[in-house]
Amino acid sequence: MDALDPLILARIQFAANISFHILFPTITIALGWALLGFKLAYNRTRDAAWMDAYRLWVKIFALSFAMGVVSGITMSFQFGTNWPGYMEKVGNVAGPLLAYEVLTAFFLEAVFLGIMLFGFSRVPNWVHTMATLLVAGGTTLSAFWIIALNSWMQTPAGYEIRGGVVHATDWWAIIFNPSMPYRLTHMLIASALTVSFLIAGLSAWRWLRDGGGEGVRRTLKAAVYAAALLIPVQIFVGDQHGLNTLEHQPQKIAAMEANWETQPHAPLILFAIPDGKARTNHMEIAIPSGASLILTHHAAGVVPGLNDYIGNHPPVGPLFWGFRVMVGIGVLMLLISWLAAWHIARRGVDALPRWLARLLALMTFAGWGATLAGWYVTEIGRQPWLVTGVLKTADAVGPVGSTMVASSLTLYLAVYAVLLTAYVAVLYRLARLGKAAPDSKPMFPLPGVGAEVPGAPAAPLEVKP
Repeated sequence: MDALDPLILARIQFAANISFHILFPTITIALGWALLGFKLAYNRTRDAAWMDAYRLWVKIFALSFAMGVVSGITMSFQFGTNWPGYMEKVGNVAGPLLAYEVLTAFFLEAVFLGIMLFGFSRVPNWVHTMATLLVAGGTTLSAFWIIALNSWMQTPAGYEIRGGVVHATDWWAIIFNPSMPYRLTHMLIASALTVSFLIAGLSAWRWLRDGGGEGVRRTLKAAVYAAALLIPVQIFVGDQHGLNTLEHQPQKIAAMEANWETQPHAPLILFAIPDGKARTNHMEIAIPSGASLILTHHAAGVVPGLNDYIGNHPPVGPLFWGFRVMVGIGVLMLLISWLAAWHIARRGVDALPRWLARLLALMTFAGWGATLAGWYVTEIGRQPWLVTGVLKTADAVGPVGSTMVASSLTLYLAVYAVLLTAYVAVLYRLARLGKAAPDSKPMFPLPGVGAEVPGAPAAPLEVKP
């Protein structure tokens, strides 16, 4: 196919935009709840270390939220420029779901985030805590609506087609379509793991530099324990998600496993070079009956093969490798978090081996890698469909020429590279400057406006480092 095919370029451009955008909601969804945990811990103990942690991570939350909003705008533009056929065909379903996300979740986050950032000495403590709760709830509500739409595109339900246009017949069935509960749960836990390793990694980095403050030790311990507890849950949820995908999108499972023939006792392929033209695998290393056991929970279970879906299955290579990258990062998360949790539980944070702290620091953004790999498996896995069984990707692309798409893609990539580099640099700068002075005695309003208690910040929180 021509390298300058407008369809391919439009797909690459949307992939670039959504890849950049998803990085930031993946952080804010769970970080809001982490902030609520820090705030409740402070309310319970009056320990200024928890407020030091809150003051640092609320800045990171605000920065991530802003990046997510800006990058999300460019995606919405592309629905009209590069993919007009999408809204023309399914706009009666997609439009309301996107509107619900803005009207409920985004406004909730935008309104109360200001209180989180600047309300320390201007509102009662309970109001500030409630604002944190509402923002955390808003991030989850936002994920709910977006995952509902994305899941409907994967497993559409509750609609009919009249005059070539999709019309809603059952909003309950649309929102809670067959794959939605599994995708939402999987995404929420993925966000929690991303944030756990982000907090643990930055805290370990600060601890390695100068020992950090007590807030660093608290957040490092909490993040490591959270990751260690969430990994087994994610493994179980992922297994259930896989069973659901096998039922509703068998061709996706076949591509993920590079399984060409429908067969019982299907092997679990650990390594191979899938050959789409010859419809076979080269240099295959496999475990006999492994795929059947994992996917059907029976060694003799039948696993679908790609040869049953010739011309109607996704590309094999990206799904095969994307799935293994996601699982590989997950295994590293499991090993490192359990090892760190064991050391901390036995001897405390200060006795954590420096080599293990360095591993945690190296894993700071591991959640991003796993999330992107999983997202690619999900999105590429429904090809050649944009909405499974309803709208093919090739039928939704607009008439924009390849030159225009290529030039805008180049500009997007350049801007995103600069923004991502700046974002990571600011995160480390905030972490480096986040240690409170040992003799500082800031104040925080408690039951009423103006009430003060030693050991907590009094000044409004600055967004600038």
